[in-house]
Amino acid sequence: MSKKKEKKIKRLQHAPVWQRVAGIIITRILVIGGTIFMSSVAAIGTINTVFLNNMEDARKVVQCFNETYGKVESAEFERQIEQCIKQFDSVGSIFLLDSSNRNIIKNFGGTDADFDKATKKMDAVSKMAFDKDGVVSVLDDLDTSIEYTFGDIEPRLGNFLSMFNSTAIFNDRELADWARKESMRINFVSYYKTENPDINICIMELCSINTFQMTVLMFLGMLIIAVTFVCMIVAVFKVIAVIAEQNRINHLIAIDTVTGGNNKAYFLQRSKTLMRKRSLRSYAVVQLRLNKYHNFCTAYGVKQGENLLEDLDKAISSSLQKKEVCAHTEDADFALLMLCPSRDALDEKLRSLMNDLRGIKEKQYLTFTCGAVAVDMTNRDPATLLSHAGIALSKAVALQKDIVWFADEMKDAQVWERRIEDDMERALQNREFVVYLQPKYSTKEEVLSAAEALVRWIHPELGFIPPGKFIPQFEKNGFILKLDDYMLDEVSRLQAEWLKAGKKLVPISVNVSRAHFAEENLAEHICGVVNRYGVPHEFIELELTESAFFDDKAVLLETVKKLKNYGFRISMDDFGAGYSSLNSLKELPLDIIKLDAEFFRSVDDLERSNQIVGDTISLAKKLGMQIVAEGIETREQVDFLAQQNCDLIQGFYFSKPLPVKEFEERAGY
Repeated sequence: MSKKKEKKIKRLQHAPVWQRVAGIIITRILVIGGTIFMSSVAAIGTINTVFLNNMEDARKVVQCFNETYGKVESAEFERQIEQCIKQFDSVGSIFLLDSSNRNIIKNFGGTDADFDKATKKMDAVSKMAFDKDGVVSVLDDLDTSIEYTFGDIEPRLGNFLSMFNSTAIFNDRELADWARKESMRINFVSYYKTENPDINICIMELCSINTFQMTVLMFLGMLIIAVTFVCMIVAVFKVIAVIAEQNRINHLIAIDTVTGGNNKAYFLQRSKTLMRKRSLRSYAVVQLRLNKYHNFCTAYGVKQGENLLEDLDKAISSSLQKKEVCAHTEDADFALLMLCPSRDALDEKLRSLMNDLRGIKEKQYLTFTCGAVAVDMTNRDPATLLSHAGIALSKAVALQKDIVWFADEMKDAQVWERRIEDDMERALQNREFVVYLQPKYSTKEEVLSAAEALVRWIHPELGFIPPGKFIPQFEKNGFILKLDDYMLDEVSRLQAEWLKAGKKLVPISVNVSRAHFAEENLAEHICGVVNRYGVPHEFIELELTESAFFDDKAVLLETVKKLKNYGFRISMDDFGAGYSSLNSLKELPLDIIKLDAEFFRSVDDLERSNQIVGDTISLAKKLGMQIVAEGIETREQVDFLAQQNCDLIQGFYFSKPLPVKEFEERAGY
């Protein structure tokens, strides 16, 4: 798993729920706050309307005073003032004061309590200045308590809320109107200037709310309560949904879509936790593979294959202990974290497990392979350990063993393969692959008569890399095809330079890999490369390995015939290393066979070996083939091959592979 993907999964799993919860709460608070604000604005507007209306009523009283005081008789003046009090509901008691606002000249409709309230405000008002309209207003108090007797209603109605708890209020319109006016009022003591400079008017104003205004305020209050309640309910459900969603995400991230059990992400996280808390426990990471899973799917169908994996996952999980974990990772692979008291004990447990798993499908033959790596103090990273177990598993598959434990050498080999694969394309472009030529000497004259082109890699950082370190990997990944073309092109170019310089050419053999012979147009391709440099075809020898004979024989035979018709010489390398050499001699029209060096190395029964070599040479001669012996290192071998009429000798006795310049010097160029 890439670090980017791992971080993304961690962000999903550990997404801070509190942030989303806080967002939900803040959003609801804003909605409630907005509702309260808008309702408050509307309520203030309603109350302000009441205040303005009341002030207008008070001004009419002052206007009535200015129009009547001193202009009509005293009785008429008092009658009109009292009529104003009755006419305007918002006007309560009226007091005529002297200009200093300290003495009451006349009281209209005021009670002793009103008189006391007015006199209490006189000192404060005397120190206050009238505004430009000649008014000074002082808020008295919010009076929500009344005493009244009306029929069989309680002597004390109480506050506004208590009033609405009484059903009689709604059944009696007169009482309701009175209760509205009396119980929901705000008292103001206002002082007004008059046209008479010696007299001011003190008015006890009752700011009462009418039925419509009360309905509006009630609606706003109920709206605030309703919005608050709905927002709280929605917020609770939202928070629950967020937590449930996070739990679902965590579950989906950890579940495998094929088996329904744990997946790789869960395995890595759970293993990390267990290994961190393992104290004195010893663990091992195991990668278990069902062999030939794709073959099973081909035979029985993909659905049956997935059902099989599901059954295997359940069986493996049920066999593990509490502190162990299993997960399906990919294809037919399962990752296991298992307690490991010792390697032998775990090997026994794994073999027992694999034996149990084979019994899941009685009618199908199932086999399993395991790669294991021990967890130590220096390495507790589950991802790295699982990778190492995978390397051991690949080794087990290659060696056809049931269990292989990881070793550092395996990792080094994997790292090396990765390194050369990363560099091979660049090396080809930069011509880091260099041609070396190993001379072939005639057996009797012992003169340089031919050569074999061998590749060497001169790496800018690693230096000289022998072919055994990269050729096998190139054969696996297919890059050998490009390298074959490169070597053929280099040898053809080299031969063309020698030909142009008037030097005597000798045949140079070039290896053509087994994979190349699977191409039907190989002969035309080789002919085109050589013709590009104008090199006579008889100076290019094409070597194929005996393993090519195991591929499509028809294509191989057709290609060999075409190459011979084009004038190329065909040789078989490493003759005798396999088990079908005689059959290949019978079917392929070869020009040259090269006896494998193993014929001449560490031979216990020299007489028997020499007899086989002699008979092979005799047989090839009868078939009209030329014989080349490779790997010759001693004089005795040279003399023996001369007696057997071997044509050419290649080996360290005469020369090791040489750079082109050294070869030219030895060839006398």
